[in-house]
Amino acid sequence: PEWGLVIPEGFSPNEDGLNDRFEILGIEQYPDNELRVFNVHGNEVYQKSNYDNSWDGTSASNLNAGSKLPTGTYYYVLYLGTGDTVIKGFVYLRRE
Repeated sequence: PEWGLVIPEGFSPNEDGLNDRFEILGIEQYPDNELRVFNVHGNEVYQKSNYDNSWDGTSASNLNAGSKLPTGTYYYVLYLGTGDTVIKGFVYLRRE
C-alpha cells in the first residue's frame, strides 16, 4: 500500500457494525493529516484535521451540517502533513 495506508473504496454507514465508518488503515502514522470530502457538485461536505477514522457519512460542513449524506460517490483529498504529500481518490458511500 502506498505510504503504508489502506484506503477503502467504499463504506456503508447503516449501523450494522460493518464498515460503518470511512476507515483508513495506517492513518495513525500521520497525526498531522487532514481529510476533506466533496460531493458530486464539488461542495465540501466533510473536513477534519487529525482524521481518526470517525467519518460516518454525516455532513460536517455548512451545507446540511449534521445530516446523513445520500448514497453516492464522493471525492476525497487526504493531506498527510508530511510536506507536499496529498492523496486523492473516490469513495462510495452506500446507505442501504
